[in-house]
Amino acid sequence: MNFLFRIVTGCWLTALLFSLPSTTHAAGKVALVIGNGAYQRMPALPNPSNDAELMASKLTGLGFDVVRIIDGDRRAFRDGLTRFGRRAQGADVALVFYAGHGVQVNGRNWLLPVDAEILASTDLPGQAVKADDLLEIMDASGARLKLVFLDACRNNPLPRSLSRGTTNGLARLEANAAGMMIAFATAPGDVALDGAGSNSPFTEALARLIGTPDLEVRHLMGRVRESVYTSTGERQLPWLNEALIGEFYFGGKSEGGKPSVAVYTPAPTSGNAGSEKGTESFTAARHNPLPDYAAKRCSPARSGGGALQVCASSVLDPQYGNRYGPGNLFDGKTSTAWVEGVSGEGAGEKVLVAFDRPRWLQGFEIVNGYAKNRDIFQKNARVRTANVTLSDGTTRILRLSDTMGAERYVFDTPVEAAWLEFEIGTVFPGSRYKDTAISEVIPLFDE
Repeated sequence: MNFLFRIVTGCWLTALLFSLPSTTHAAGKVALVIGNGAYQRMPALPNPSNDAELMASKLTGLGFDVVRIIDGDRRAFRDGLTRFGRRAQGADVALVFYAGHGVQVNGRNWLLPVDAEILASTDLPGQAVKADDLLEIMDASGARLKLVFLDACRNNPLPRSLSRGTTNGLARLEANAAGMMIAFATAPGDVALDGAGSNSPFTEALARLIGTPDLEVRHLMGRVRESVYTSTGERQLPWLNEALIGEFYFGGKSEGGKPSVAVYTPAPTSGNAGSEKGTESFTAARHNPLPDYAAKRCSPARSGGGALQVCASSVLDPQYGNRYGPGNLFDGKTSTAWVEGVSGEGAGEKVLVAFDRPRWLQGFEIVNGYAKNRDIFQKNARVRTANVTLSDGTTRILRLSDTMGAERYVFDTPVEAAWLEFEIGTVFPGSRYKDTAISEVIPLFDE
């Protein structure tokens, strides 16, 4: 078996911008990846979810902290944008990839959640997301490099009654902030192809080429443009608008015959011209560095004869004398649990298990939910699906059963890993509380 499972606009924008923390939250590479195809009230698209999963995997392998939305409704869209905006604060690179339906009405571009129901042009502000809002969030984050990839130029899905003011494809978007690049799957006003295979021509080319060493991002997009133009019989020509300052290499840049490292080199400014501080480097090591949140909420632990650290992106405040920190995941007691501490049901919240050295990991055991007793288990939310990421950048979708017992997941072959991360995807709702809990996580080492 292969890992035993397949690791499965309006006022809210203003509120989001004012709710972003003023202090730097991220210091690396952050991505928002959206794939919408399972539309409920307009033609479905077979490939966007595949496109998003492919790009999320590629970007994770390149060291990005990825927020993913697959077949997202309006609420998932808003929540994902909020999480992305917060993580992108002060990031070196902020990236957005969108695949799905997008429409142009009166020169303005709208991205459509899967539950959007557009019967009149006045429905758009409440039912869809303006593409400009993505740019505004990225600009507000203060990220130094801002990259946008829009594979959203399919046929117009809106009813004929909305033909006035609508135009095929998307309208031109201006990269009007320093350090920004916007890439369209096809030229403004043209229609892109969804593709005959499992991915669109644009995403297939981008994912295939993005990790190429020594390929600067503008040259990367030139290669993508050539590939798409050729593979579509010269029917589709990707378009690029950029105001980049300096260079960026997704797949790394070789220096003096040494192996490539991923590097963004901004152009020197008057404040740092001629100094080494003008260069910011990201090393693509065999094991990716610990995620940024790991320095905030961590507890020491031991397992399999070695020291560990277990960290969480958020923790529920203590209640009735009970504490819900990540150390509960390694105390050997199902009467305690880690409980996430954000509003809603915790989608996107994470737990990290970091090892004291790279170790051969055979799999892991997990006790889902707050397994103190049946009543508490049912009252709190439990994890239904989670994204599992290893330090080598590989990801899997974990699908858990709604049971209080321990579940064991074993890799097909042991994997050398320095850390293991769980990100909550969907949940089994609690009968009383929205808080999502996990009682135990036990790594299984092959040593």
